[in-house]
Amino acid sequence: MAGIITLVARTGIFTLYEEFFHTRGRLLSHPLTASLVPELDAFRPKLDASLMEELALSGERFAANAAVEFVDDDLDRLTDAIAALSLIESKNDRGALPYAHYFGSQRPSELKRPILGGQLDTMRHWPPSLQAASSQQLQTIGAALADLVERADQKTTTQAAVSQKIADFRTIGSRKQLVDEFNALRKSLHGKLGEIQHKTPELGTGWADSFFRQGSSAERLTVKELDRRIAAAEVELLAMKKQRDEKVAQEEAVARARADAEKTQKKAELLAAKKAAAELAARVAELEEAVGESQ
Repeated sequence: MAGIITLVARTGIFTLYEEFFHTRGRLLSHPLTASLVPELDAFRPKLDASLMEELALSGERFAANAAVEFVDDDLDRLTDAIAALSLIESKNDRGALPYAHYFGSQRPSELKRPILGGQLDTMRHWPPSLQAASSQQLQTIGAALADLVERADQKTTTQAAVSQKIADFRTIGSRKQLVDEFNALRKSLHGKLGEIQHKTPELGTGWADSFFRQGSSAERLTVKELDRRIAAAEVELLAMKKQRDEKVAQEEAVARARADAEKTQKKAELLAAKKAAAELAARVAELEEAVGESQ
């Protein structure tokens, strides 16, 4: 007999189910092997329990990731607010303080990428200077940022802990124990099927192996197939990078459009202010002349 392939610890839960039902279906359908089905079925509750554990961990992962994303959204909003207020304090000079103190040569949109990461590490140092700023608004943002950094640290710690739980579950925890036990059961069943095959020569070579999807009848990954899968993964990665670049370009375009709109609005306000100032100056001159004539 060619034997069966040992399932590795990283085997996905749905692949384990496929292995289970492939074997069960063949055992149930052959008159010489139906008696082996109860032995396999006894393993099913453990498989189901592992699925429930995986789903629970998946739920924790999605919740942890969402919490980090929401904190990142809050940090992004504060980043934009700090940029706008510090730019006003710097009289629209990005090279002057306080704008340069916080952003240097970076644009806010660059600081905000990727999710948390460097942004959080940079902004955790800002609260003291913000709270010492002359602007009341910057002081308020500084206090809010201090609280947000603390919350962000909590969320990223939770996210890392959940990721570690999933890694432990799959490599050294109950998932690995499940796979080890399943491998032992499959090996035991394979031995019993081999005895049946040996006693019944007309079944032919490979009959026992055919009860296992990872056996001689299943796909064995060749170098060529691995190369094909790697190439497909690289294509997908390139597509994701392109999508990211396009998203970055869109965000930068929106930021430029917003900045242009603000500049246009300020120019309009400046013109209106100059006009009002000219009218006021004219009125002052008129009144001065009138007062002079009355004297």
